[in-house]
Amino acid sequence: MILTDPDAAQARAELAQIVDALIQKVAPRPEAVNRAEAMAAGVIDMKLWARLTKDLGATAMTVREEIGGAGAGLADMGVFWEAVGRNLASVPLLGAWLGVEAVLRAGYDDQPHLGALVAGERIAVLALPRRDSTTGTTGRPGLLEARQVGGVCRTSGVLELVVDAPHAVDLVLPVRIDGAVRWGIVSCSDAHVEQQPALDLTRAIGRVQLEDVEIRLLPVAEAEADELRGELLDLGRLAVACEQLGVAEQALADAVAYAKEREQFGRPIGSFQAIKHLLADMATDADYARSLVEHAVWAATEGVADRSSAIAMALAQASRSAISITAENVQIHGGIGFSWEHTAHLYFRKARGNEVLFAEPSDLVESALAGTAASR
Repeated sequence: MILTDPDAAQARAELAQIVDALIQKVAPRPEAVNRAEAMAAGVIDMKLWARLTKDLGATAMTVREEIGGAGAGLADMGVFWEAVGRNLASVPLLGAWLGVEAVLRAGYDDQPHLGALVAGERIAVLALPRRDSTTGTTGRPGLLEARQVGGVCRTSGVLELVVDAPHAVDLVLPVRIDGAVRWGIVSCSDAHVEQQPALDLTRAIGRVQLEDVEIRLLPVAEAEADELRGELLDLGRLAVACEQLGVAEQALADAVAYAKEREQFGRPIGSFQAIKHLLADMATDADYARSLVEHAVWAATEGVADRSSAIAMALAQASRSAISITAENVQIHGGIGFSWEHTAHLYFRKARGNEVLFAEPSDLVESALAGTAASR
């Protein structure tokens, strides 16, 4: 990603090889269906999670070096997201990483607790409400209402589609107190967290019910608290866009490989014009997604004014490409592609699940168009 620095691009290519090699060694793709079934039942691939966090520092990749991180950028983190998509990794990396970013940006300074979060030993996930608690409208995540009771802040409400919540110890979320936006941490032991059936079997999605629970407020300034919502939402969308790119490119590679080896009428099916044209269209779709995702990573890294628009555009296109390519991959594989034992359906399910993880497709298009209009 980000080709303005050839040396950095080469380093990221090498990192991608390392990450892929580790995942394939610990959690080979041919066993992905079994691991996905386990994740759907609430069981993390702990062996892979330990190797990713302890050996590669996945949750600490973008954390400052002075507090135990690698000090890398979003482009380097994008390597991990692509690898997660490519390899159907059943780990809570998305929720854990966003949780780390949330507490750091909100000024959390409890060093022992923070060290455990950065190391992936303790998981705090980001919980952004899908609907505004007062208006009930969709779109930009709204807020739960909180109140001060005897010097203690308390909140109630329901949070839907919280990524990796079933595996979390803490929730990091924004609330509204007397009209002001604040950030805080809620212990999952005080909440009712229920794992929800998900289309993407490799990712845990939770429903969180809070009933007059204590929320520990974080020191982020009120003037910055609302802006932080948008920043974290952008990070989540960017991570999913990178993951969708990994899904799309791996499904394309699988389709090409199968078209070369599967024979019909004494010839590889890849020699038939219809399959050639289909694969060419899939490759074009994947390239289009990569160009937009790389632009979005660059925009986020450089902090350009229209980064939110670029990220929304990248996620919208990466999702469209991933869904189309994974669906065609199933078709090219024929009957075996529809079977439960094959991984083709897992890629399609992941592409569909990711499409609505942090926004409805129509919301992404509106965000992209609004940014484009504003830049003119």
